[in-house]
Amino acid sequence: MSVFKVHLNYPGKQGYLDFNPATASPGFLGNQMQPSKQRTMFCAGPNRIYRELFDGQVFTDCNYWKRFAFPQVSQEVAFIEVLTDDGSIFSDIPGENTFPKVFYPYAVANTDTFATNSIDIIGTYGAAATFVQITNLGTASTQNVTVQLNGDVGAVMLLAFGDTQVFNAGDLAITKLGFDGGTVSTTLQIVLGLTVQCNS
Repeated sequence: MSVFKVHLNYPGKQGYLDFNPATASPGFLGNQMQPSKQRTMFCAGPNRIYRELFDGQVFTDCNYWKRFAFPQVSQEVAFIEVLTDDGSIFSDIPGENTFPKVFYPYAVANTDTFATNSIDIIGTYGAAATFVQITNLGTASTQNVTVQLNGDVGAVMLLAFGDTQVFNAGDLAITKLGFDGGTVSTTLQIVLGLTVQCNS
């Protein structure tokens, strides 16, 4: 998810609405309020849910909202500012709304447990991974790692050194990955396939 700020007023680009009287002087009405205390608007999100936007408001959502931000559009018509971009894409064609996340190198120490070394996919990205590939880059027979799927004590597998485990789309939705280092530290490469989730 990306973080956006509503920016309904670009001084000199979109005119002025409310002035700060504390900054007024003879012949000068004052500076434009930043953010504006009066400007709001409604805009529909990709799920056709209307969001009321207040100037200066910060919200988290998918990158659909980037299409209303500068420099995708000019400052004269922009009303969104991108604060944090998660790197995902947004397409009006639902099947195209997937994006990868790669963890490389991903260290697993011999002291790690499922509780101390995990990737919370749902909590971080707002959706389960539809594709997962985990490669153990260890080269010694002692560099095995135990992987726990979805936080389930009954869903634990051994990933031996040099092996790769793949969960393709349709196999299993992965919400969390936990790692137990065993006796010797190793390094993993993890590739996740994620689907864009929108809040509006």
